[in-house]
Amino acid sequence: EIVKSLQRQGAVTAMTGDGVSDAPALSQADIGVAMGIAGTAVAKGAADMVLMDDDFCSIVRAVQKGRSVYAGIQKFVAFIMSV
Repeated sequence: EIVKSLQRQGAVTAMTGDGVSDAPALSQADIGVAMGIAGTAVAKGAADMVLMDDDFCSIVRAVQKGRSVYAGIQKFVAFIMSV
C-alpha cells in the first residue's frame, strides 16, 4: 500500500526485501532490490536487482556507477550530435 500511495503522488519508488511477504512490494516498486544471501527465491524472482553481498552500501555504489555511465552516454550523444 505504501508503494502504491507514493507512486500515485508521482514519486519513484524503490523497495528492499528478503522474504516471501516482501515479494508483492518488490514487484510493484519501480525498482525492487532483494537480498542475495538471506533472501528467499520468491523475493529474488520478484526483484529487479539482487544484492549478492546483502550490503546496502552496494546500492549506493550501483547508483553512483549508473549515474556515471548515464553521464558518459549524454556526453557521447552531445558530441555525436554536434559533429
